[in-house]
Amino acid sequence: MPERPPAEVERAHETRAVEEALKSMTNARVGAVIARGESVLAAGYKGEIDGLHAEEIALHKAAEQNLDVRGAALYVTLEPCANSRTRRVPCAELIASAGIAEAYIGNYDPNPQVYRLGWKYLRDHGVRLRDFAPDLRERARDAGRDFTKFFTEGSGMSAGAKFDFTQNGGRFTISVDSAQGSPSWETRWSNCGANAIYMYGGSPGVVANARYANRFEEIDDPDALDFGSHSPKIEIGSIGVMRNEYGHVLCRVIAIEPTADYGGTGHVSVTIEWEIRLREPALPIL
Repeated sequence: MPERPPAEVERAHETRAVEEALKSMTNARVGAVIARGESVLAAGYKGEIDGLHAEEIALHKAAEQNLDVRGAALYVTLEPCANSRTRRVPCAELIASAGIAEAYIGNYDPNPQVYRLGWKYLRDHGVRLRDFAPDLRERARDAGRDFTKFFTEGSGMSAGAKFDFTQNGGRFTISVDSAQGSPSWETRWSNCGANAIYMYGGSPGVVANARYANRFEEIDDPDALDFGSHSPKIEIGSIGVMRNEYGHVLCRVIAIEPTADYGGTGHVSVTIEWEIRLREPALPIL
């Protein structure tokens, strides 16, 4: 393995990767840099070449210039993919096959089906792994926020989502729309079992289990439910209700990929659908 470059060199390449990401016009803004020592061999960003990821583009550019990237370092703002569901060869495989010796990662993929899988593939194939500096991780996260928020927040009067409830503190924010200041509910979820999950409120008395109801239309007035529990157990197919000053969000649990201690395979997620019911201004919370 090559010696680790000086911190200022790492920082310069990480910064360049973020700058590449900011050029992207896609919803997943990712930038990548291949460097040897202080020299940048190639760089790219998602969307620069249709259909290719940022890492693929950087490797493609290096190949076009007949540059040998064996033993070089890769700096990428988002964890390389490792489980492509298309005919695409995953980026982690391309990186390892190219002989890249080190990979610096800005953020791990928030997709529960991908999270740290790219890291694992690279580790298992002899690539030394590093993280971006904390402030540059934040800049990389900001650059890719439109992609990241897909797994941490959702909007719409009725919609659905799938997210990893062991990440982001189990938080998933549901809003009426994407406008700043829109009525929202910060739901929280945590491990319970293979067929149920705990739904949390920010303080006691704001979450209810609509026991036996399995369709939103079966719930007439959500305030009639018992909001005395801080963390009711919501089984698959059941509905949990969170309320605040804006009204209620009804969340139906569709599916759970449990943690390993409950028979999970390594990917952890909960899939929900929701319906928002706004409170009439004249009807305060009792």
